[in-house]
Amino acid sequence: MTAALLFRLLGQGIAYSASPAMQAAAFAALGLPHRYELADIPPEGMDAAVALLRVPGSGGANVTTPHKVAVAERCDTLSPDAALLGAVNCVVPRDGRLAGHNTDLPALEDALRALRPDGVGRAVLLGGGGAGRAVETALERTGATRIRRVMRRDGSWARLADELADADLVVNATPVGTGSDESPVPAGLLRPGLAVFDLVYRPSPTRLVRDAHAAGAPARGGAGMLLGQGWRSLELWLGVPAPIEAMRAGLRSALGDDADV
Repeated sequence: MTAALLFRLLGQGIAYSASPAMQAAAFAALGLPHRYELADIPPEGMDAAVALLRVPGSGGANVTTPHKVAVAERCDTLSPDAALLGAVNCVVPRDGRLAGHNTDLPALEDALRALRPDGVGRAVLLGGGGAGRAVETALERTGATRIRRVMRRDGSWARLADELADADLVVNATPVGTGSDESPVPAGLLRPGLAVFDLVYRPSPTRLVRDAHAAGAPARGGAGMLLGQGWRSLELWLGVPAPIEAMRAGLRSALGDDADV
């Protein structure tokens, strides 16, 4: 009989997360007794939280804002993508040692290619946080010819309309829209030739994605990217093929039937 393992999502302010529903659906589909729980932890609690990943019975963890860099610093080894970004979103324990991975990056690349199958040209990236670094790398890997970052803290947000005027993709890597009906982009700036990728996934679809569709633009929210990083994490933890369709159904049960996943 398979021993039950505990998996955690390490983050702060993460009650909105749909990861538990997605991973619970995966464990059920595989006939496994494992559990996946949220661990809402302040920065000063990271040493203790990471230490718990080394004990018997820990299956591993996902990591989200604001702890990806802090966890990377506490892992024993890093995958090439995790080392490149200096950020970890998936931790795999083996014999008391922790391997840090970044499954966000390939999931982002898949999402961008699905949204812009003919390639990304001129991109505008909203937000200057850690998520933006992963998006910028994914854009570079998918062939973006120009990437402009727009942030509130340096005043560049004032140039949003000008930057979007000749762009063919805008990516929202800010939390604006999470759990609300807000959008970081005025609807009047959206047009058919401007694809939209919104990392926010709750609600799904977001106001930004709905406005983009109304303007005739291709658009995707963050639920598909969440699925992409989630099934890759599961395969790293368990070493078996992930039941992707079951995980997709788990996300829809949490986000609603209209979720763009």
